Amino acid sequence: MELEQIIDHIATGSDGLFKVIEQGLTIPPLGLRRSARLPWLAALEQAIHRPLLLITDRNDHALMLADELALWAPKLTRLFFPEPTPLFYENAPWGLATRRDRLMVLTTLAESHIPGGVKPAPVIIIAPVRAVMARTLPRREFLKALRTIKIGQVIQPEELLRSWVSMGYEHTNIVVSPGQFSRRGGILDIWTPPSDQPVRVEFFGDEIDTLRRFDPATQRTVNTIDRLVISPAREFISPDPESLHKLNIEETNVTEFYIPLLHPEPSSLLDYLPSKSLVLVDDQQAVMEYVQEVEEQAVG
Repeated sequence: MELEQIIDHIATGSDGLFKVIEQGLTIPPLGLRRSARLPWLAALEQAIHRPLLLITDRNDHALMLADELALWAPKLTRLFFPEPTPLFYENAPWGLATRRDRLMVLTTLAESHIPGGVKPAPVIIIAPVRAVMARTLPRREFLKALRTIKIGQVIQPEELLRSWVSMGYEHTNIVVSPGQFSRRGGILDIWTPPSDQPVRVEFFGDEIDTLRRFDPATQRTVNTIDRLVISPAREFISPDPESLHKLNIEETNVTEFYIPLLHPEPSSLLDYLPSKSLVLVDDQQAVMEYVQEVEEQAVG
C-alpha cells in the first residue's frame, strides 16, 4: 500500500481507529508487520497532525528507526530522545551528544507550553524506554529557565551572562562546543545545546543590535536571525554553593546523577508532551522485558 493510500485509510477512520484517537481512548495492539510500522506512523502523523512519541526497547533500535523514518517522512520533524550515557547508578556526566539530543526534544516541547510563544510544528519523537524513565528537570523549572532574546531588546550584557552561568553554561575564551559562551567587549557568543551552530549577540550599548549564527571553525556568519531561545545547558539547575553543601554535594561534582536531590519532584519526557499527544509502543513485549531488566538492575 502506498503512503497516500495509508493516509486516506487512517483519515477516514477505518475500523474506528481515527475515532478512538479523537476520543483520547487507548488503542488496542494493532499487530502491524515490522515493515509496515514506519510508513503507517508517517501516514498517521499526516492524518492527525499531533505530536507523536514512539517508545522502543533499546537505544540502538530507537536510533535505527529514527534514521529509517527519514525515508518515509523526509519533511517531518523527527527527533531522537536518547537514554542517558551512564547507567542510572553511575555518578558521571551525560555525554555531549546525549545532552544535545535530549535538550533539543525538551526545548521543542517546552516552547509549546509558553503562552503566546511560537508553536512548533508537529513532531515524531522516537525514544527508548529507559530514556522515558530517566528523570529530568521539572517542566515548570525548565520553562522558568528558558530565555528568549530578540533584536532591539534592551538588556545589560552582564545580566545575560549571569543567567547563562545559572543555566549551566561554561565560560570559555572561544566557543567550540555546545554549552559554552564567551565575551569580547560588546559581543557575546553562546552555543545552546539544541542548536547546530553557535550564535553571536552584538550589542549597541545595552541594546541587542544583531543575532548571527556562525561557523565555529571559520567564525564566519552563516545567517542572521531575529530571535534566539536559550535553553538550560543541562537537565538540572544547580543551586547556590550553600544549598549544595546542605545536600552534601561537591560543587565541582554536580552531574545529572543528582537530579532527584536537586529537584525533589523531577519530571520525565511524558510531562513535556503537549495535550492530545499520541504515545505509541513498538513491540510492547520487548519494551516490557527491557523495563523488567532495568528494574532488576536497580534492585541488584
